[in-house]
Amino acid sequence: MKKFVLLFFLFTCSFFAYEIITIGVGYGYTKMTLNEGIVCLIRPKPVSVLILTDTGQFLSEISSGLSYPTWAVHHAGNVYVSDYHRGSVVVYTIFGKFVKRIQVGNYPTVLKISQKNLYVTCSRDPSIYVIDLETLQVREKFTFDSPTLYFETVGESIVYLHYYATDKTLELVGSERKVVSIKDFRTPIKYIQRHEKAYLLGYMDGKLACLDLSGRVLWQQNLDDLARDMLITDDLIVVTSLVQPRITFLDLSGKIKRYLELPNPTHRLEQIHNLIVALNHVPGELYLIEPVSGKIETIKLGDYAVEMHKTVDERLIVLCSDSGELYLINLSL
Repeated sequence: MKKFVLLFFLFTCSFFAYEIITIGVGYGYTKMTLNEGIVCLIRPKPVSVLILTDTGQFLSEISSGLSYPTWAVHHAGNVYVSDYHRGSVVVYTIFGKFVKRIQVGNYPTVLKISQKNLYVTCSRDPSIYVIDLETLQVREKFTFDSPTLYFETVGESIVYLHYYATDKTLELVGSERKVVSIKDFRTPIKYIQRHEKAYLLGYMDGKLACLDLSGRVLWQQNLDDLARDMLITDDLIVVTSLVQPRITFLDLSGKIKRYLELPNPTHRLEQIHNLIVALNHVPGELYLIEPVSGKIETIKLGDYAVEMHKTVDERLIVLCSDSGELYLINLSL
């Protein structure tokens, strides 16, 4: 059984109050997913998938029957793990009992749950496999011209981001298939539908595009290079960067409202209550940002903070890979 070390801290400052529980989970976990209150931590070598509740309770560790796990996600009591070298998705219960191995294409990586389906992207084919979650059978396969790690699901439709292609930007796959090509828009990394529009972020050049739901470009804006994440609020678009230690605020028409300087560059964004939360890799910091006043509170974390998720009751979970820690953060506003 996995041994954990739990530490509890309560902090109060002039702006915000928060409590932190730190859990020692071991080194080298590089991916984290959160779905239906269950956290999955993934470490390819040595093989380990840790299953915990979003309050930090240990459920199981999966280490047998896998060659090289690259992703894991929970749904309805089962955990689905992509096994990279064996071209399959392996199904376990949340308590680590083997259920089934489902063969897919070569080098499966990202898994996503939507409606009654599990979507699996494979980088060698390249393709997306659609697995029926009731029958645990492959229902459909969609093949593309170039591989990607980035896609979104909208209902039973797929938005495939052509990260490596030079002549395509994204592909809409539903009742029909449509390719969208935006001139000089490279390395699309994130797609969000909000306010009856779609917002697309390009990583290398920091380009932001707004599209209608058919894929027609409405406007574009140039932002900082290596734009890693974006967040859409009721009236703002917030974009971060791995080059500049700042975040950019835009209105929904694409006009830059202002830049907010941060202590270090950030790569993940969340919204908690009325705060914007930004995560820094190294040295490992979390920034609580009041967007109107621009006040910033810094929370020191462990080494190499790689992942951040928000729970349904608006707490934060942060994974620090190099220090082997999981941070559970509750903001008391």
